[in-house]
Amino acid sequence: MSATLRIIEGPLPRGVFTLGLPLVVAMALQATFNLVDMFIIGKLPNGTEALGALVICDLVAMVPTIIANGISNASAAIISRRAGEGDSREVSRYTWQSISMVAILSLVFGFIGIAFADPLTGGVFGAKGEVRILATEYMAIIVGGGFTILLLLQVCAVMRALGDGRTPMFLLLGSNVVNFFLSIVAAFGDGPYPDAFAWLEPVGKAVGLAPMGVAGAAWSTVFSRGAALLIGTLVLAFNRGSLLHFYLRDLIPRRRAFSRITKIAWPNSAQFVLRIGITLFFMAIITHKFTSADDSTTLTAFGICMRLDTLVLFMGMGWGAAASTYVGQNLGAGLFRRAQNAGWLAAGYNVLFMVAIVTVYLAFADEIIMVFDRTPIVIEVGREYIHVIAGTYAFLGVAVVLSQALSGAGATLSSFAIDTVVLIALIVPFTLMMLIFFDLSRVETWFIIAAGNVLSAIAYVAWFKRGTWVHKQI
Repeated sequence: MSATLRIIEGPLPRGVFTLGLPLVVAMALQATFNLVDMFIIGKLPNGTEALGALVICDLVAMVPTIIANGISNASAAIISRRAGEGDSREVSRYTWQSISMVAILSLVFGFIGIAFADPLTGGVFGAKGEVRILATEYMAIIVGGGFTILLLLQVCAVMRALGDGRTPMFLLLGSNVVNFFLSIVAAFGDGPYPDAFAWLEPVGKAVGLAPMGVAGAAWSTVFSRGAALLIGTLVLAFNRGSLLHFYLRDLIPRRRAFSRITKIAWPNSAQFVLRIGITLFFMAIITHKFTSADDSTTLTAFGICMRLDTLVLFMGMGWGAAASTYVGQNLGAGLFRRAQNAGWLAAGYNVLFMVAIVTVYLAFADEIIMVFDRTPIVIEVGREYIHVIAGTYAFLGVAVVLSQALSGAGATLSSFAIDTVVLIALIVPFTLMMLIFFDLSRVETWFIIAAGNVLSAIAYVAWFKRGTWVHKQI
């Protein structure tokens, strides 16, 4: 049975789980890229400052990734809908047009990352001292070489839109393994190595590479993603499936295809940029209110916890990707009720996974933070954050999955509207009021973030239940 037939005719609970699980693993591995860099960089002599630098760089690097993710989700919605209709030519056209579109955007973002790294880190985010120097160096490499992750995510989006969740998982698994070894050797070079990585010191000495610190970790990440991108592109180009074929002319930008993708993509991109903007908003509050030139421990703890949040978020996006594929292909086949039920199933599976994650986070909060930084204040702040936020991960996951399901239907404007109301109309004004009139505390900041997760879930459940989005034409 072909992937499309399994999606529109096979057992629904089993099908959603079978597609979703490898996508969850793939997205978790994507988030692990950042955790690997954090773990390695945290072992450097200037680890605390380096981790603070990574907080800033990750947020900036996430902006082009999320904008491109809008294109990925839009093209996946179109590709899955056409796959459900059995239209091979349109599947092929939008596959290669979307890859061409992301390639163009990656060049633009790469230039910005290289040319404006220092103004962004120092001028916009107010980084000081060594944190600014390290952040500028890391950003120029990660954002400048961002084409690797942008195009890799697009290739993976096409695969999962066609019902293939395993290939993206294997691509990201291989990349993580390569990245782990290369990052250690590149960061520490010919030594000395911390005890945790002493087993790799002979390799570093044999290579004779000078220690590159944060820059070495950044270059390793770019290289490992690039290798996965090359393999994934070859898999698509030489695909022998019944729906996807390679036509060189489909790589030439076409206004009609770009316009259709953009119409669906811009609300999705705006939605995720909005969410990143909210994160930057809270980071700016933390930087200016709870840190100083000599004490960046709160920012470091927040950065570690954001990476832990990212792991949770990406796992939710894995189930959401499965929901998106099922929604798109079943709507293409005219199976509206099945499309909606697939979204609920994916959200339910994600809740079960979140319960397990929350249990681990709460039970081992100190140990998890200590993996990245053993500074007592960083551990204290990190534990404080986890104890407040972790209980709302299930709500965050439901919001993410149902938002992705709506994207699979092409109803991206609905998701953008929900996030705008919850975050801009409610969370931001309340936070500013607390900051101005009530001397906002650190713990109160965490509770406001948690409230945003809960309110988002309630809003998405209400809208998804209405079901009007199943009639969206794309």
